[in-house]
Amino acid sequence: MRSWYIEDAGGGCRAFSEVLVLVSENPCLIYQRLLPLSWNNSITFEEMARRTVVDMMVEAGASKNDYYYVCSGNIFNGLHKWLSENGYNWETTKMDGLAHDTAENAFQKQLWQAGFPADIKLTERNYREFYRMIEDWIKEDPLRKRFFKDMEVRRKPEQYRYLLKGNSSHTRKCAKCQKKILAFSPVVQYRCRKNGKKENRYYHPECSPHQPHKNKLEEAHFLWSGNLVSGVMLPLRKAVTCSVCGQEIPPGTRAVHAGTGKKIICGHPECFELVKQEILNG
Repeated sequence: MRSWYIEDAGGGCRAFSEVLVLVSENPCLIYQRLLPLSWNNSITFEEMARRTVVDMMVEAGASKNDYYYVCSGNIFNGLHKWLSENGYNWETTKMDGLAHDTAENAFQKQLWQAGFPADIKLTERNYREFYRMIEDWIKEDPLRKRFFKDMEVRRKPEQYRYLLKGNSSHTRKCAKCQKKILAFSPVVQYRCRKNGKKENRYYHPECSPHQPHKNKLEEAHFLWSGNLVSGVMLPLRKAVTCSVCGQEIPPGTRAVHAGTGKKIICGHPECFELVKQEILNG
């Protein structure tokens, strides 16, 4: 069994092609590709990346008997799904070593070939500052605008921007029916950009214009003072005291959240008599 590492570079920069690499450290095997700056917009960004990596896997003779370590970046969302659906053994991981260095060096090589100053390099993974310097350099000469990526084909399709999740402690207004979305209840979040600024819209699940592409909702139904209460499971942003056992729950811990009247209930999942969804549905 061979271990493969799948990494990218340049995804956060508005210019120059993203580099995708497939690397084996033992034996040392390196395959790499550049995504085109533009393509037919009938193919999504994630699908383009998936096809590119699969092409490298075919060239490398990589099989289901091998193990794959894949960068967790959004560029590989389609690949993650494809690997699972096709029975590959894989996991996400933070990349270091040969795969990371290969991808970063290949991206840097693009810059040098385009005339970008060779003495300006990425330091301490400060990508934001490094990419800003690249974009500033391009804007100095109108002829360099050809290095910008086509961001339109890289933008997620409309229906991919809807996320079903648990609402936080905020009461929100549904963008369709204009009625309240209660705290700690299911909500569909739509992320958009308006006048150059990021904005969010929120919908009741039944009011959402599209079926949410992603689902991060984990509901919690439990008995409280003889009544059935519905809430959600969410990670804590700060330490709180469990409403049942009185013990402190540290930040980052997934906990039951629910609102009943003006009271907020929060606690360890194991402290509640949770009712399964299939029982609620009869």
